[in-house]
Amino acid sequence: MVNNSPANNFYCIETDLLNLDFSFQGLTQKQLNELAERRLPENFELLRKELLAGEFDNKTEGRKVSHCLNRSIHNVVKAGNGKNRFTEIVRELRSGQWLGTTGKVITDVVNIGVGGSDLGPMMGSFALKEFADDNSLHTLHTHFVSSMDGGQLYAVLPILNPETTVFIIASKSFGTIDTLANVNTVKAWLEPKLTEHQWLERHVIGVSANSQGMTDFGIPPAQQLSFADSVGGRYSLWSAIGLPIALTIGANQFSKMLEGAKAMDDHFSKAPFLENIPMLLALIGIYNREVRGINNLAILPYDGRLRYLPSYMQQLDMESNGKQATHDNQPLNAPTGPIIWGGYGPNGQHAFFQHLHQGWDHFTADFIAVLHRQAPNFSSDVQRALREQQRLSVSNCLAHRKLMWEGAQSSGDPRNAYIGGHPTNLLYVDELTPQSFGALIAAYEHKVFTQGVIWGINSFDQPGVEKGKKCAVDILDVIDGNRSMVFDPSTNNIIKRM
Repeated sequence: MVNNSPANNFYCIETDLLNLDFSFQGLTQKQLNELAERRLPENFELLRKELLAGEFDNKTEGRKVSHCLNRSIHNVVKAGNGKNRFTEIVRELRSGQWLGTTGKVITDVVNIGVGGSDLGPMMGSFALKEFADDNSLHTLHTHFVSSMDGGQLYAVLPILNPETTVFIIASKSFGTIDTLANVNTVKAWLEPKLTEHQWLERHVIGVSANSQGMTDFGIPPAQQLSFADSVGGRYSLWSAIGLPIALTIGANQFSKMLEGAKAMDDHFSKAPFLENIPMLLALIGIYNREVRGINNLAILPYDGRLRYLPSYMQQLDMESNGKQATHDNQPLNAPTGPIIWGGYGPNGQHAFFQHLHQGWDHFTADFIAVLHRQAPNFSSDVQRALREQQRLSVSNCLAHRKLMWEGAQSSGDPRNAYIGGHPTNLLYVDELTPQSFGALIAAYEHKVFTQGVIWGINSFDQPGVEKGKKCAVDILDVIDGNRSMVFDPSTNNIIKRM
């Protein structure tokens, strides 16, 4: 449903799970229609259908794009032995039935991955952990390790017991050097308690598109969860990569997250342009980037459960659309995706918001708000206090958004002048649930896709990332003494010191 009133510039799209208020963008329906007519490609309808059907071409990598097909628990995974083991593994670990090789119950799960194998699962697990539907008295703790420097392992290993810990090795290629470096450190850590054979037998789960790589590593087939090579890493939390989310909240709630994403797929497919949240987010973003010349977008969630959303959005948007060439390898002479940054809104108010209100730089922002919060596991007094805090958070969200757009002037008092004019969106849900969370993330995915086809780029590859990895391998070979190469004086100096 569209609510709009030209008299007070109120523009809002409402759906069952997610709502978008773009009243503070300063754009009319006429401007948006003209923009859509000018910038949407003629074959957009076809490209959208292909995406949702798993048939869109990732031309540079020679495969289809199929992450939308994972919006059903039945399509999420298949095990290395051909059976669907996803829900079984979740049930066994969450119920305490999964025993380690020495007969002890598994109490901790550590997800070792990086990029899409870390950001999405970590964000979803943190955001939705209160929705766990397991009635068992068994408590399962999930942890996340991604940093190649070992800093996260340094913090988490001292609180773990090798005999009661399962490690998820999550890597699409099963060859990511960051991930394998962490795995090698784990193997050294567990040696006093477990042999490598014991560890592999009951303490490792592999999640990858490379089944042969998991087998060669020694992971038993029943502990291998695979997903299609056509599922991009940053789009993979709906697949077996989402195992940590399911271990945190249960397979039933995980399926509700998938349902929310599927509902957004249907909305994206069927809603008219001016009632279509992903398409409006995309076109508004195009206008801010190309017409207003704003090169950055701040993601500002006003609910602590969504504090990892800005980091997730950095990969989703910047790795997808931060490119200077089209999908058919033609150079672009105009900017594409913006710089994505941001942070948890209430903390940002005490940090970077001062610059936003009175600094010199132009920006646009997405505010994300949750209007209500249930707290069934607390006493009535605590529930009341939490509801009051939610209202406090929403009021601050609305206030800062309003000031960023409207500004405030004080004659002869520049210290109390606020320039305003910063365009913002407000994405809000009545309550944060697995369904509304799934809808929010899927909406952003479809926004990125729409902008990608408008700019004519491939949103599903990452050549810059791959080039950086190759350069790192060359430097590491020199550091390890395996080859001789001369770089620039600065790089050579650090290599010499190592």
